Amino acid sequence: MFRRDYLMRQIEQLTVVLHRILFNKEHIPIEDAQRQLDEASRHLLGLNIRSLQSLSSKDILELLSYQGSIDTAKALVISDMFVGQGELLKQHEEDGESYWAHLKSLDLLLHLSLSEEVEPEDEVNDEIASRMVTSLNHLQGWEIPEGMKRQLFLHYEKQSNYAKVEDVLFHYMEDHPEKSELPKQGLIFYEKLLQVEDEQLKAGNFSKEEALEGLRIMKKRLLL
Repeated sequence: MFRRDYLMRQIEQLTVVLHRILFNKEHIPIEDAQRQLDEASRHLLGLNIRSLQSLSSKDILELLSYQGSIDTAKALVISDMFVGQGELLKQHEEDGESYWAHLKSLDLLLHLSLSEEVEPEDEVNDEIASRMVTSLNHLQGWEIPEGMKRQLFLHYEKQSNYAKVEDVLFHYMEDHPEKSELPKQGLIFYEKLLQVEDEQLKAGNFSKEEALEGLRIMKKRLLL
């Protein structure tokens, strides 16, 4: 509880300016909103928002690390800033640039979730999950890169959200029917689930019956 309260206080302190920008984005010129967003970005890492967006998510997390520990609150706020940038650009009909900003937010969240420092039971996972839903909603109708789909698979598997893993797997196979390794990956996934306790499967919105059916489908696909 203490760690969560500390995390939330950090996030609240860091998002005061960001929330003001997003709340007023429809009432102030885009130049002013962009300037304020850049100032907030520089406050966090000394770079404007576009320069920050040009960095890899791995590099951003390294810049946010001290003695091997990631400042998760700042990482979450930066993901919020990418969403804010995306909303600002979409408002001014720059849909392509908006897409890249939202995609960057999702990519950063995935890298944070899959980092060794973040464990499934950590409080920060709730904050990551809620932001991930927001980013995915903004990206509906857009193509998510293949590498990011793989990360989504690993993210949901790490969180034991087995129903979501299956969703990602089947969408991935539909989008890339030429990739023969996907049914093999699915086969491994369902075989692992058959070793999981029923209660844990239930917590992940899954069951042994669904695992057996998934296994059957993967074997059938491997024979095609």
